[in-house]
Amino acid sequence: MNARLQHAPAWPLSRELDMTEFDNIRELLEMLMSEHTPAKHKIKMKTSFGWEPAMNVFETDGEFVVIMDISGMDPKDITVFTDGNIVRISGVRKDLIPAGKKQFHALEIQVGPFQRLIGIPVQVDRDSVNTRYANGLLEIRLKKRGDHPGKRRVEIE
Repeated sequence: MNARLQHAPAWPLSRELDMTEFDNIRELLEMLMSEHTPAKHKIKMKTSFGWEPAMNVFETDGEFVVIMDISGMDPKDITVFTDGNIVRISGVRKDLIPAGKKQFHALEIQVGPFQRLIGIPVQVDRDSVNTRYANGLLEIRLKKRGDHPGKRRVEIE
């Protein structure tokens, strides 16, 4: 039998797979799919790597608000992104423990990278984002929209 075998190229063993990219895509798809569930005003919160800073998420009559506890950080090390449907907060809290030999009695402060994704269950104006970082708390406020983008009433003449 004269069969010709074709071999797929071997996966390079030295290459590490960056799972955070796949996690972000999976989480975004999960949040988009959850929009079609019957639960009204469902807030979806996910993390993709690192630690999870504590936060409060709520809405008032006029705003959608996120308050995150991320003390000990420089605001330059924090990134906030929104497209009007999701708020993504990411950053890196640096380790402030000096180098050298030490004996720990408690080690509870989490350091390193973090990312939180928060689905926004209401229509907001993505251009009206206000952020403030004070006393270790990051506060993000998005103004609610009264109208629904892509939908408007058309008057008949």
